[in-house]
Amino acid sequence: MDKSSANAAGITGAAENEDNGIVHDIGLKGEELEAETLSSKTNRRLRLRVDFIVLPLMTMASVIALLDKNALSFAALFGMKDDTHLHGQQYSWLGSIVYFGYMIAQFPLGWILVKVPLAKLMSFLVLTWGVLVCSIMACNSFAGLAAIRFLLGFFEAGIVPINMILTGTWYRREEQPLRTAIWYNTLAGVLGGIFAFAISKLDSQYPVWKLIFLIYGSVSLGLGVAIFFLLPDHPSLAWFYNVEDKKNKVIRIAPNQTGQGNVHQFKWDQIIESLVDPKFWVLALYVIAWGIVNAGITNFNPLIISGFGYSKERTALLASPQAAVATFFAITCSAVANVVPNIRCLIWALSTLPGLVGAVLIRVLDPATNRAGALAGVYMMGFYNVSWVMAMSLVSSNNAGATKRSFATTSMSLLYAIGNIIGPQLFLETQAPHYPLGIYAMMTAFAVQGVCGAVYFALCFIENKRRDREYGKVEHQTVAGLEAAENDLTDGKNSAFRYCL
Repeated sequence: MDKSSANAAGITGAAENEDNGIVHDIGLKGEELEAETLSSKTNRRLRLRVDFIVLPLMTMASVIALLDKNALSFAALFGMKDDTHLHGQQYSWLGSIVYFGYMIAQFPLGWILVKVPLAKLMSFLVLTWGVLVCSIMACNSFAGLAAIRFLLGFFEAGIVPINMILTGTWYRREEQPLRTAIWYNTLAGVLGGIFAFAISKLDSQYPVWKLIFLIYGSVSLGLGVAIFFLLPDHPSLAWFYNVEDKKNKVIRIAPNQTGQGNVHQFKWDQIIESLVDPKFWVLALYVIAWGIVNAGITNFNPLIISGFGYSKERTALLASPQAAVATFFAITCSAVANVVPNIRCLIWALSTLPGLVGAVLIRVLDPATNRAGALAGVYMMGFYNVSWVMAMSLVSSNNAGATKRSFATTSMSLLYAIGNIIGPQLFLETQAPHYPLGIYAMMTAFAVQGVCGAVYFALCFIENKRRDREYGKVEHQTVAGLEAAENDLTDGKNSAFRYCL
């Protein structure tokens, strides 16, 4: 068990006592722990329970969050702009304003993640989305839409940090890329187009765009209730583990070396360590660049496809394959990273190339004469999600220490918001439906992302080699992991820590 993540999960005093007792009991065995490795059968059983209970809830929360947020682009396709009297850059501002709320929420979120049980927090957030999304039906002006979009961003802000912390809490480092790809998927993009098409065929007194928000909001409310009752706040409180399972869970996760001590304690020195680490700033630049691409795809993808000359209904369906590309390749590449060690940075850097080529095709091809080629460019940009999954799994794997890990996850969310605020403003209404400035911005952002992946690899590789020379190879991963856990050591202060590549 990872008490850095336990910190973020805000476990109760009873859970803390139980957890510390297990760690202490194991610690008495010293280096004999290395011999107490779990059998493959036990390890698989512990992992599968998480895969079938915790991971689906994380995934559904992520999918619903993206569906709720991305519904705007399909609502615009089906008449929301006219019904709410939007004009000029107001639609672009609706794309940006959600991330102002997202960004502001990061400041209290770093503290909240250390203090509040994560499962209960996630349940509250999802229930709140449901209420807000349903409320959009009552909006008839930019002001009303903007207010709800701001609040939606504020309450959605916790989902990615929560899921990142849960991933580090429940899974080994080598297991994290695939699970990150599963919960941070673009299935919402696939379903969004299909659902919008299906909803457009319903016979209702409400406009299609209002029905979209009503249905999504209702599903969010149901999911929030399910999370409240089914998702454990922490492995030590898991209703599907017995006492022996909880002890084995500690042994299983200990080699992560991402910290287990000082529940509820906020440490400023760990934040300073992050801020002086060049790897943090490489990730920061990457996240902003990725946010620009994400904003373009999230808010303007259906509008760009519609500009190729397709009907509204056909556009809704044609928007789905791009998200299918994103989901398929993110999961496939993550599966490769699950079995091939230290390949995440390589996948990160190389996966930006198809997206870059896709953006170039959209910009240089004339849809009037080569509509299929331009549409292929849209689908190639679906690779954009692969690098994100690799980078975020590295944030989970390469940051140890309770406060440092919480700070890293919330910082990435803050920078993600900044990129998503910038992105929509580069898509000018006067340049619709082809948006040349926005497409050029995405081309540049893809290139920046690839360079960041290469630089991050170099920094981690050089530091690992330095530690090998200075301290030698690490022989007892489990023992080192538990020592780091009990002392809440950061990756910078733990000489046995080696960065994933």
